[in-house]
Amino acid sequence: MKGYDPIRLTEKMESIVVDGNKRKYAKLSRPLRFYGGTTSAVEVGCNLRCKFCFSDKPVFKPQSTGKFYTPQQVFDALDKSAKRYGHKLISASASEGTLGREHLFELLELVDQSDYVYILETNGMTLGNDEVFAQQLSRFKNLHVRMSIKGTNEDEFHELTSAIPSSYQLPFKALKYLIDAKVSCNACVMVSFSDEEGIQQVEDKLYKVHPGLLKSLEKEHITPFPKVAKRLAKNGLKPNSIAFKGKVVNL
Repeated sequence: MKGYDPIRLTEKMESIVVDGNKRKYAKLSRPLRFYGGTTSAVEVGCNLRCKFCFSDKPVFKPQSTGKFYTPQQVFDALDKSAKRYGHKLISASASEGTLGREHLFELLELVDQSDYVYILETNGMTLGNDEVFAQQLSRFKNLHVRMSIKGTNEDEFHELTSAIPSSYQLPFKALKYLIDAKVSCNACVMVSFSDEEGIQQVEDKLYKVHPGLLKSLEKEHITPFPKVAKRLAKNGLKPNSIAFKGKVVNL
């Protein structure tokens, strides 16, 4: 088999970063500029190994990174920080948001009792592998799912993540499941390593899932932080574009 299986890696990561209703976090809150201002926690543990990943230790060293926290502890920290900065959006990022369903569901229940909207950051591996997961999420009213797609086709996905190429289809399945379950969602595609033809292909693929996905589509370009640049060089990857000081720079 060409590459690792993200679903099997999910199981391995959950054995490391999930303990009952607790999950590992490296940091419980930090202000981010996204969506006009978001308060976000830093999760530990991911089921992909993207070669352009900016996260570092939370993804690549989950055993020795972070501490376990309950959903209440996470929500309380997000709430305190969000009030300080006047944010209405809260999230957890830098890893995979769907690891540890019990923890996630309890956290979302707390969010539903508040005025916040929770942005669930996911690569779609687990959601695309289990339609029931999307149905379970449909009961939460203060939820939006941001689906991060790695590349514009199976070969590019494999080159960027080293995962089995067929796994590329999972986030598209996940989007369909979420839309069918009436869960608010949008797609984000990493296009720094793609050409115009590839970008058009992924747009066509998203259109077939649901035309509305193109209206909210985010095209993501890497920011060449030092560790990101080092990781790319190590893997022999050269981006076609980067994000620099808020602008897209074509290379």
